[in-house]
Amino acid sequence: MMTFNLFNKFILWFKKIFNIFLKPKYEKKEPPVKVTPKKKLIELIPLPEEKQQGIPSEEEPVESKPPEENTSEVPLKKIEIEPQIEHPAEEEKTKKQKPYKKNAPTGGKKERGKPSEDEKKPSDFKRRKEIDLGDTQRRKPKSDKSLKQASPSEKTNKVPKEKGVALRVESPFVEIDLDEAKIFLIMPKQQFKSSTVSNIPQQLNYNLELNGEEQTISVKVSEEEQGTVKVEEKRIELEKLLKNFQVVFSDELQGRTYSYKHSNGNLYIFIAIGNNRGRMHYLYDKEVNINPIPKRDVWILLNEDFELDTKPDVIEERWVWEEYRLFRVNLKEMNELVIKNTKTSKKYKLSCKPTFSIEGQVTEDDFKDQMPLLIGEALKIKAPRGNPYGWTVWIQNKIAGYRIITENWSGVEPLSLRLPDDLPCEGGEFQVDICQQDSRIPDETLFFRWLPFIELNYPKELIIPNPRQGHKSAFINVKVSGEGWALNYGVDRKVGYIESNSVQIEIRPEKNTVRFSITKKGKPEILTNFQITIPRLKWKTSKHEAWNGKFQNIKRDELIYGESFYLFICTNDFNIRYDLSAILETNGQRLQGEKFNQQGINYNLELNQFYDTIKQNKNALRLKIEICKTKDYKLLGSPEVLYFDAKQAIQKPSPTNIVSYDLINTLSLPKVCFVLHRIKTIYPKEKLACKEALQLYYQEIKTKKRTKKNISMYKKAFVIRSLAIIKFTIGNYVDKIPIKGQKKWKRRIVLLQQTYPGELKNVFDSLMRGDKYAP
Repeated sequence: MMTFNLFNKFILWFKKIFNIFLKPKYEKKEPPVKVTPKKKLIELIPLPEEKQQGIPSEEEPVESKPPEENTSEVPLKKIEIEPQIEHPAEEEKTKKQKPYKKNAPTGGKKERGKPSEDEKKPSDFKRRKEIDLGDTQRRKPKSDKSLKQASPSEKTNKVPKEKGVALRVESPFVEIDLDEAKIFLIMPKQQFKSSTVSNIPQQLNYNLELNGEEQTISVKVSEEEQGTVKVEEKRIELEKLLKNFQVVFSDELQGRTYSYKHSNGNLYIFIAIGNNRGRMHYLYDKEVNINPIPKRDVWILLNEDFELDTKPDVIEERWVWEEYRLFRVNLKEMNELVIKNTKTSKKYKLSCKPTFSIEGQVTEDDFKDQMPLLIGEALKIKAPRGNPYGWTVWIQNKIAGYRIITENWSGVEPLSLRLPDDLPCEGGEFQVDICQQDSRIPDETLFFRWLPFIELNYPKELIIPNPRQGHKSAFINVKVSGEGWALNYGVDRKVGYIESNSVQIEIRPEKNTVRFSITKKGKPEILTNFQITIPRLKWKTSKHEAWNGKFQNIKRDELIYGESFYLFICTNDFNIRYDLSAILETNGQRLQGEKFNQQGINYNLELNQFYDTIKQNKNALRLKIEICKTKDYKLLGSPEVLYFDAKQAIQKPSPTNIVSYDLINTLSLPKVCFVLHRIKTIYPKEKLACKEALQLYYQEIKTKKRTKKNISMYKKAFVIRSLAIIKFTIGNYVDKIPIKGQKKWKRRIVLLQQTYPGELKNVFDSLMRGDKYAP
């Protein structure tokens, strides 16, 4: 019995030990984990250890150095520039996807092609939620040794077969309008696909934080075919200095957050994009490194305490944000942009970098810079630098599909294309995307148009009309090769066929620009858009609406003392800068000459500059315009544009009625601002008084946020304060003050003194005492 118990205990003890190592009968199995080797990140171009030196802010103390040591160079870093980001809504991990189609610069009807099969598949792509727009201009190439290296000869054609519209999301951007001298933050047009009709909202909201102030921006949406929803563009004028912004998109637009911080407010760069507009170049990344400037035509917005060391092509007379001047500079042949602090004489260098470009036989029209029209059998794509990992180059047509030209372009040698063999179709408009091998978001997107043969013959030199007859009709001759071509044009224009495969388009004198397109019957993918502007010299006054090229008779009583009266000249030429002068004559004798101020393609002149001369001469007077190209100053012509009759005299207010003259409402306030800017720039002692007066104008008058009664009150205070400053400056500096028409300003001061003697005296006495601010 004792032996049996011992045996049982032994068995229990053995089972207990055995159960420790025994696996459970029902074990939950974990799925196998696949271990993938980490990719080795290789930095293609090492950056210098020291941080790039930016442009100092006004508060930052700057030590002056000898001239030879007075240059701080910002080193050039190898980066790529993407003016506007478009993010795909989906991305397949196992198969290379094509880049997204962008809007062509020709601006025709936005028709989308059919989606490829891989665009329709459900996506497991994790969307990037926060995007710093400054960092998008500093994209580095990535290394991926696991990618298949295809030979340059391998090409792939993809032709979509079903209709559909993929989600399209474009990033916000900042743009300057040179015609208005205004800057806008723009929420571009968007589109997305709604699952059901009931899910289509009436409006969408953007959450915007601008310079630290939060606001909600609402935009309208509209339903298109097949459940596609289009979101309208929204333009927000930036009335104050841009420091930073952050835009949060709604969930319908992928819910991304776009942000940018401009780390220093002395310099802003805008890339010229045609039509007298510029797209802002994001100068700083989030680490406050300076992004090099592309070698292109740029508009530079510069604080008044700085000046360009490089001679600009255009200097705008208008001011932006009170203290900023606009300059246009061609950087295509420059390696650096140099600016100088006028207070410290210290210079700063900003590196310029080349960009990708397309070369070929170009036929010119208005889109030649944004989307060149090529003919011939070959074109070349040039890279600004080499890429040892290789680029993938795509060519897309919005209807015919896309083709991969190469998956391993090093960029060391230009990429040559045979036309039309390397194109998705036999002609039309094309988009070239140059991407890193592991990305569908391009480093650069280029556009071009190609046709086997086309001739465009039209006037390219400035047309100066006979003032007695005005402009005549101009003609554009279009010639193509082959059969089956069709020309699409507006119904209000005359089109006449002059021979086989040739057509002549008439542009009436009142028109300057014509848009048309060429295609082939049954081949919509070949549709090619054109725009041609005829450079016609036209003029008008500020009291007339229509531009024309005829001699205008101006009554002398239209020229009123103290009231602004302008003559505007338009060249309709975006590519050439002109130098214009106005000459006042009588009986062939020159009496007075003045220069025009340029504002984009327009030039203006204040006719009141001739007030005294016209008053003193009772004979008939003629004002003619001398036009020269700024490049060589060769005289192109001198048409007579205005005529002043000899029978009437200018009525100037008599001394007895001078008190009743309303100088407050007749004086040109922008002209007063211009004079204050000049005084503030040249004479530092008067800077505070000028700045306070200008703030009164921009904050209380220009914004027009108050009632008319309050606006009138502020206008009165502004005029009195400004003329007191001008009087004080003229009295202190006498002939050294750079103000044109000092006699006119003295008369205005006398007039104001008789109307508001007490108020003017108080402000003037305050300036004499040297008070920090004028009352």
